[in-house]
Amino acid sequence: MTMEDQTSAQLDNLHLDEITGEKVSKTELKKRQKQREIEKKKKEKAAAAPPKAEKKVSAEEDESNLTPNVRTECLLPSTLANLGF
Repeated sequence: MTMEDQTSAQLDNLHLDEITGEKVSKTELKKRQKQREIEKKKKEKAAAAPPKAEKKVSAEEDESNLTPNVRTECLLPSTLANLGF
């Protein structure tokens, strides 16, 4: 076989990837199709899953996470107002 015959034979063995428009080998085409199928199933599963609920933090927990300086700055005005100052 000449080089031209080998090149022609290799091009004949390539298959068109309809998504990308590339000519690829049969095994590469199968890999791409399998990967696309997996991604499609993941998207469908994610769409079907209920949305994640946001974690609700109570006011007490929120205040306990504050640093002492911030806690004083936030709570001091309301405390002074409750005391009548």
